[in-house]
Amino acid sequence: MPFYKFDDLRLWTGGAWKMPEGSAHKTDIRGFSADSRKMEKDFAFVALKGGRDGCDFAESAVENGASAVIAERPLDLPVPVLVVKDALKAFQSIAKFHRLRFENPVVGITGSCGKTSTKEMLARLVAWKNPLVTEKNFNNEIGVPLTVTKIDLRQNQCAIIEAGVAAPGQMRELAEIISPDIAIITNVGLSHLEKFGEIANVAKEKAILPANAANGGWCLMHSNLLSWKSFDELKCKKAIVAKADAPDIKADLVFRYSLSERGESVGVDMCVEGGSEYFFEIGRMTQGMTENAMLAIAAALMLGAREEQIAAAAETFAPLPMRGLCASAGESLYYVDCYNASPTSMKDALAHFLKISDGGAPRLFLLGSMAELGLAAHRHHKEIGFNLPYRAGDRAALVGENAETYKLGMVESQWPEEAIEIFADSASAKDFVASFKGAVFAKGSRVCELENALPAAALAALDSEGARRIEPEPEPEPEEPETEPELSADGDDGGADEFEDGEDFGDAEDSDVESADENEDDEDERDTI
Repeated sequence: MPFYKFDDLRLWTGGAWKMPEGSAHKTDIRGFSADSRKMEKDFAFVALKGGRDGCDFAESAVENGASAVIAERPLDLPVPVLVVKDALKAFQSIAKFHRLRFENPVVGITGSCGKTSTKEMLARLVAWKNPLVTEKNFNNEIGVPLTVTKIDLRQNQCAIIEAGVAAPGQMRELAEIISPDIAIITNVGLSHLEKFGEIANVAKEKAILPANAANGGWCLMHSNLLSWKSFDELKCKKAIVAKADAPDIKADLVFRYSLSERGESVGVDMCVEGGSEYFFEIGRMTQGMTENAMLAIAAALMLGAREEQIAAAAETFAPLPMRGLCASAGESLYYVDCYNASPTSMKDALAHFLKISDGGAPRLFLLGSMAELGLAAHRHHKEIGFNLPYRAGDRAALVGENAETYKLGMVESQWPEEAIEIFADSASAKDFVASFKGAVFAKGSRVCELENALPAAALAALDSEGARRIEPEPEPEPEEPETEPELSADGDDGGADEFEDGEDFGDAEDSDVESADENEDDEDERDTI
């Protein structure tokens, strides 16, 4: 468990300690929480200002076990209070200094989608390093420092930190906190256009993470990202992942791979240009998630993993909840990828579904709106609808504020209007979905909560595949409202990866993992790149 001395916290934040009257006792801090209800022994409560002022809940935090408080006011409490000018900036500063104390590799992961999936795959591949890994997708200006401050300087041999942004200007602070030794960019796609305006601005923002790589640090990415000036001109070292038949690439390190179908699995032949060759098998995934798996494998090799360790872990990759799950229930097959959605991830998931549902059975497309597209929303929803193939017996259930736009594109293409139903919300579509027999595709942004449209039998079948239904956060007690702001940059991990703008749906499954097996033998003898 990490520890923080009072004098260090004072120096790192520029704050001043206000001690309880008659007490000079200072116990090392062991962790931090921004939620007054989630305290542990020797934790400090960070009184952030969000929708509510965290100072209003400091007393409750102390009652729940907080040993200290970081606040913008000199509160009268029975525990020490570190008084600072800005609680969030102070907390971020603590994380930055703690990161500087950590001498083992730090991997930062960002991208338009696929971040959480890539993070979990890499965590499994390097489980022998006992990595500190971002929980869930706690990846924003609060989630990142909460994660970094959990790094145990003695126990963790590496850290894998996810960074997500929802608007321009947010990445710089995260990048300075993470200071990655390896920055992984999963892709640059069509997400958060409401704030970014155009995809070029997304690329510029994502490139800030590797631009802040630690001395001697790397940017690990697919070769197609070199077409963006912001990535091509990076000063850090570049490690590039590319297909075996891709043109020559100028980079410090190049991983080339080829794929081969092996029934329910896919064979991966990977080589380091001018170096070793490897072979692995992974489960069948979407094209985008397969590309993310290649990044995770390359990063594991850079961190010193052996071929047999990667091979054993790669075979166990499995989807995270609601991110590319597939299960049969009654007379229907359900493909559920409704944790989130963007045009990029929607195309990738549809490509895979069209491949696995190619047996002739009727198909139901349960589509939720894709959020945060701004002025581009109409174009992208219409494009998805227009490119959605139709065959006799197919039906569509459309949910959300852009349902009519989906329908507009579908009708302009080849869909008969009588095959399309529009619902005000996902719950109202439940009976319609339950009555359908065939292959069911479900994907939409988190706000649509499409899992509420799935019948109980389907949810049970998904549970048996290792999933868990996404439940709403528990309502706070009236006397103690939730004080922890959002920890994720809107969960922009859509669970899939990139297709080129306007490209037709192809093939390939989104897959994530839930945990990591341990393999600790000989970890000190491994070389790293």
